[in-house]
Amino acid sequence: MPADCRRFSNFNSQQKIPNKMIKKVLFSHFPFVIIFILSCGGEKFRLPEQPEGTDGTAAVSDTTYIQLNPIWEPPTHDFNQPKDILLGREPLIYIADTGNDRILMLDLAGNILGERNIENPVALAQDTRLRLLVVSDSNKIFRIDLVAANHNLANAIVDTVFEEVDNPDRKYTGIAGFVRVGQQGQPIFGYYVTATGRETRDNQVLVFPDDFDVRIPDAVNLEPNGLGILSASEPSGVTTLGDFSIDFIFCMVGQNSFKVQWITGGEFGFTTRISPANGGLDIFEPGKFTSPEDVTIDNEGSIYVIDAQRDFLFKFTATGDELQSFGESGSGEKQFNQPHGVAVFNKTLYVADTGNNRIVRFRLSTDIGQ
Repeated sequence: MPADCRRFSNFNSQQKIPNKMIKKVLFSHFPFVIIFILSCGGEKFRLPEQPEGTDGTAAVSDTTYIQLNPIWEPPTHDFNQPKDILLGREPLIYIADTGNDRILMLDLAGNILGERNIENPVALAQDTRLRLLVVSDSNKIFRIDLVAANHNLANAIVDTVFEEVDNPDRKYTGIAGFVRVGQQGQPIFGYYVTATGRETRDNQVLVFPDDFDVRIPDAVNLEPNGLGILSASEPSGVTTLGDFSIDFIFCMVGQNSFKVQWITGGEFGFTTRISPANGGLDIFEPGKFTSPEDVTIDNEGSIYVIDAQRDFLFKFTATGDELQSFGESGSGEKQFNQPHGVAVFNKTLYVADTGNNRIVRFRLSTDIGQ
């Protein structure tokens, strides 16, 4: 929803933070950090070998994604341009119903359990303490403490935890939480936020502490509006890999040759986990994406990217090889209209089909009935 070392930089001053400070702030006791996905340089995720046909050649697999019914759409679900979907840790489903200026809470069966008004929400995240983070189409970040409200979303307090008053023209487009291990072995929480704006330097992946108690957020030292790897050109979404990993994958819609990048943390800074220098990777194929709006990753390490302009859902292995991708323009089965959000849980794939005002779900044919 990314192997050269990169450092954080202060957004306004652009002064590089010394390596010693980076290690202290982000990589304290880094060897104890448990990486959720296989470590860099390990064995790649392998697809099952295809069975051989009677002539000795590989048989073509009929594994494909099947659309599930019912579709969550009007009149049972009165969505208006939903732009993000989040599978919470409870697990519950949260939807940024952007055109209706609200957040919805659903159970796994699709029953609406509650809603809360927030103007123009576009991206959602949840931390390990079940607090909901909301990004609107602005430079504000909101937080909802669901536990304090006994998961009564309608009565929950919406706190504005950050507003970038020094840069009112910048807009936030995505948010994801991460956890690292502190010096005493304690969990330390933080957030990545994708940002865009009119100024070149506005295009960045920002880093916030858990309490958002900063005036100017730090930024991953990507090249703003760059055309290559380790750069950010109108970043549109971000996802993290689970607890105790500071890796993140982000996507962008600007003029960049590599619109989906996996960034990994190391002892000396940020590097790319997969790189076009390796050659032959589908995820870096020129023209593969047009307008990727969101990205997520499942427990097996498969990466999912939703492209709003191509009306297409891409699936890749953790090393960038393409798997079962699908989609076309329309409102029928396995069709989309400017989809903006994607999530996965328990082998079920969820897509916020924005232009069709619906949420559609899919399962692999081999997983139906499981």
